[in-house]
Amino acid sequence: MMYMNCLKVQPLGPLCSTPFCNGLSMAKYYCSYCKFFDDERTVYHCPFCNLCRLGQGLGIDFFHCMTCNYCLGIKLLDHKCREKGLETNCPICCDFLFTSSAAVKALPCGYFMHSACFQVAPCYLLCFYIRNLCC
Repeated sequence: MMYMNCLKVQPLGPLCSTPFCNGLSMAKYYCSYCKFFDDERTVYHCPFCNLCRLGQGLGIDFFHCMTCNYCLGIKLLDHKCREKGLETNCPICCDFLFTSSAAVKALPCGYFMHSACFQVAPCYLLCFYIRNLCC
C-alpha cells in the first residue's frame, strides 16, 4: 500500500511505518480483519458477521442476534427471530440485507426490510407483501 503523505509503498496496517511520517495514522478507523480504512463514519467489526458495520459497536448501539445471524439496533432487542432472516433481499429495493449498511426494520411477522424502503413503499405494496409472504 502506498501512503499518500510520504509516497512510500509499505505493508498494510493502521500506521505509516516510515520515519518521515513518525507513526502517523492511516485513518480514524482500521480493521485488521477486513483490511478496511474509514475516516468519515463510526464503524465497528462484528466477529460473528465477520464484517465491518456502521455504528458504535456491539453492546453500545447494536447487538448480534445469534438466531437471525445479524447485527440489529438495540431498539430491536425484543424482536421475532427468524433463522438467518436477514440473509435475503429487501422486498422493496432488492438489495441484500445482510451486507447492507442501511438501517433495517423488523416487521411484526419476523421478516425484515430497509427502514427507508418501509417509509417510501406504497401502502398497497406493503399490505401485499405482508399478506402473501408473511402469513
